[in-house]
Amino acid sequence: MSAFRMKNRILKGTLYYRLMSYFLIVMLIPLLMLTLTNFSAGNRTIGRNLVEQGELAIDRAAIRLKTIIESYRHKAYVISTDETVIAELAANAPEASSSRSKAIYETLFSVMRGDTYLASATVVSSSGQVRYSTHLFPKRYDIRYNQNDFNPFFNLSRTASETASVITTENRYSTETNASVFLNIYRKVRDSTGLEIGYVAVDVFYETLFNINDRLVFSDLILIDTSNYLANSLINSDLHGDFSKFPALKSLHAPFDQRSIVENTTIISLAPIANTSFVIAGITDITPYRQSVEHFFIILVIIVLLGTVIAGFLSYFFTKTIEKPVNTLAKTMRKVESGDLSVHIEESSIAEFAQLDRTFNAMIGQIVNLIKLTREEEEKVREAERKALHSQMNPHFLFNTLNTVKALASLHGEEQILTITTKLGKLLREIIDNRNTEQTLENSLDLVANYLAIQKIRYGDKLTATIDMDKHLAHMNIPRLIIQPLVENAIIHGLEPKIGQWTLHIGAHVVGQQVIISIQDNGIGITDIDIPEHLEDLAYTEHVGIYNIYRRLQLRYGDQAKLTIATQPGEGTTVTIILPIAAEENV
Repeated sequence: MSAFRMKNRILKGTLYYRLMSYFLIVMLIPLLMLTLTNFSAGNRTIGRNLVEQGELAIDRAAIRLKTIIESYRHKAYVISTDETVIAELAANAPEASSSRSKAIYETLFSVMRGDTYLASATVVSSSGQVRYSTHLFPKRYDIRYNQNDFNPFFNLSRTASETASVITTENRYSTETNASVFLNIYRKVRDSTGLEIGYVAVDVFYETLFNINDRLVFSDLILIDTSNYLANSLINSDLHGDFSKFPALKSLHAPFDQRSIVENTTIISLAPIANTSFVIAGITDITPYRQSVEHFFIILVIIVLLGTVIAGFLSYFFTKTIEKPVNTLAKTMRKVESGDLSVHIEESSIAEFAQLDRTFNAMIGQIVNLIKLTREEEEKVREAERKALHSQMNPHFLFNTLNTVKALASLHGEEQILTITTKLGKLLREIIDNRNTEQTLENSLDLVANYLAIQKIRYGDKLTATIDMDKHLAHMNIPRLIIQPLVENAIIHGLEPKIGQWTLHIGAHVVGQQVIISIQDNGIGITDIDIPEHLEDLAYTEHVGIYNIYRRLQLRYGDQAKLTIATQPGEGTTVTIILPIAAEENV
């Protein structure tokens, strides 16, 4: 058992096993995700899309059917209000109507012009004695023999208003030309006194529906009369009757205000026909769409099987291709491990391994060079240590020497030398003392004053320097050595190249919630080329000292601190430091 486990562990550690696993993972993860997506969301997405598509299609069908109904309802109205028709029906005698029969037919065919193959128009008197039709007169409208419940106009006489039409699907029949009627529009005809004298019937044929399902979205379109719960298929003319004839409608219930109903493999899309009691229902069979998902799954299984075979072949091929250069490199490494640094590996024909071989050879060369350099550096370090021991100097020696020079200057009455050594001593003490990272603004300006005193002795009356500070800022803490380098920079780069008198002003004042420190000179100024758009770029110019001050301010205050440079070539430069006053407790 242990031998089997050991063999299994070795197999799992082989390159072939890993490559095979990676190939299968790379192949299977997308396929599994795709499969899960299609099976978990595919049916739902298909259903949602079919519902949306069905609702759009049923709305189009409802609009078309409404247009058809309104068109023929208007024709019924025109016929029922025609004076010739009214006069003929009022006469109610065949012998009287014969003289006007031609005019009656002209009226009927004029109103139904171009539509006689899509619908028929019929006029009949209340007694049934006067009868006209654009087609062979339908026997069901011969009210001489069809009375009461058998009279197709019975409900019209009983329930309709004085002017409204009745639209129904109850009186279906086929004409002499085998045209199937699916819709009847009935209207009363009244004389000038309001007396009911006859009826107009416009029967609409199935041929009017030739393009109602033009996009073939629905397997069936059903017209539902909500007033009597009768249904008629608009695609299959032989299918009509109550809901029992339509299994798909078993889930429908009044008031039929749903937009879509999903039942197992069927989607029912509903839309009302405006100004009627009709609702049109579109039936969509989901089964063909779900079958496409099942076919897709079968294709995925085939792809997985083929992919597994291809992955095995590719894994074997890549393993054999990689093994040789890896073994060669490992053998050479073992030589180096034993201390042989004279090895050199031949480059592989595979570009990636060739790069690795070159890198290995270069690494061996660098190791050899580093060993030589290390030995040389060790010798240099030992030499430097010997020299350092001979050249060490205590900072106190500098101050003691300056004090000796100051004493000699005082003894011999050399006031300028005395002043210079005194000021220089203070400068050196401040610069060398690195115990504190901050100092008060007063101490910082004292340091500037000492520096300017030395420069004043050097340049005499040519230099005029002033320092102005709000007294209550004296104890404000700021980073050390941020003002003196800017003053020194102003003298060296701004004033020294200038011919004539030099003026330099250093100010520190409170403006609002900020402390403004300015160094202003009347020197030669700075050209635009010397000032980058962003102060971070100063790090790559000769103004690296200004950049260092800017970085220290950013580290101390963040974005609350600003450093700006305003210059005018030939007129001078003003460097301004803006610090937040709220951040200082001593202000």
